[in-house]
Amino acid sequence: APGDRINQEETAALLGVSRVPVREALAILENEGRIEIELHRGAFVLPIDPESVRENTEIFGLIYAYIARRAAERLTADLDATLAAISSQLKSATSGDDVWRIVGDYVDAIMEVGVSKRMNRTLRRMRVLVEVSDVNAISPDAVDATKTGVLEVISLIRARDGKRAAKKQIDTQRVAAEHLMAALESRQA
Repeated sequence: APGDRINQEETAALLGVSRVPVREALAILENEGRIEIELHRGAFVLPIDPESVRENTEIFGLIYAYIARRAAERLTADLDATLAAISSQLKSATSGDDVWRIVGDYVDAIMEVGVSKRMNRTLRRMRVLVEVSDVNAISPDAVDATKTGVLEVISLIRARDGKRAAKKQIDTQRVAAEHLMAALESRQA
């Protein structure tokens, strides 16, 4: 929980590793802004900053909108088949974890044709930095909005309607972010 101290020795014992990988992981988490390490005091969990979540969601909404538009313009038979399979899996997904995994597959699929290989690698690294852990527990409504919206975006990409796919992608990100923000703000109140 926010403010909790992370005990390196306990964490190492729990994971069955030495303190070295725990210290390395804590350094990564501090670099990502998830924890704060205080000299002679230890590592402490930082609260989720709702404004940061909102900014990240809006920025990635614009990026994914661009990629969705490009994917519609560059639609291949292989991408169409992949998106059809992803859509089918997403429609039948019942758990939030499954939805997020399948949405990740969707993003990976459109990035393969929507951006260059260099940009694809850059965006994959950035994506890891902005994920909010356990969104399903925080806001099932955000999961549902994402599922519904991505299904519509996939349909628009497959119809080669890049302009509407981009707009729907932005709307999907915005609605999911609103649900997530409301849940985060109510948790912090």
